[in-house]
Amino acid sequence: MIPRSRPPQSVLTTILKALIPYSRENLMLSFSPNRFFNELEKTSSYRQSTLKNAYWRAHRQGLIEETEKTAKLTAKGLEEMRPFMAESLGKDARLMIIFDIPEIESAKRRRLRDLLKLWGFKQIQKSVWSTDSDFRDLLTETVTELKLGGYVEVYESNRLLPRRGP
Repeated sequence: MIPRSRPPQSVLTTILKALIPYSRENLMLSFSPNRFFNELEKTSSYRQSTLKNAYWRAHRQGLIEETEKTAKLTAKGLEEMRPFMAESLGKDARLMIIFDIPEIESAKRRRLRDLLKLWGFKQIQKSVWSTDSDFRDLLTETVTELKLGGYVEVYESNRLLPRRGP
């Protein structure tokens, strides 16, 4: 048996992050609810039984509520996860991602585009996307996970034209 490396975050944080709307982990739940714990086990370095125990502990603590179709964070859970959620960059501030991913990596390019859409990025040109939310950490994590560092550039900028309002 290969020993597992120590995970970078607590198992409770791993579970709660999985329920933040539009987080990478939440997208796994959205796209494949039947494999949620399997996928989370692969990406988190925690065993599935540990993840399930943390999930039910979070539920008992009032951090998670279940609806008939899915689970979601309660107000208490959202407050606990606030440091992991994207905030607005401010007036006219933009986060821009530009990429040129080769055809051989088309599946990764498609996955990146799907994530950008779900996070609310707007497509400016074919491989140029922009948002007014601070997704720097999630973008860095995603680009690293997909091994696309040589093909992607991320910029923080200010919109100069067109100006909004007076």
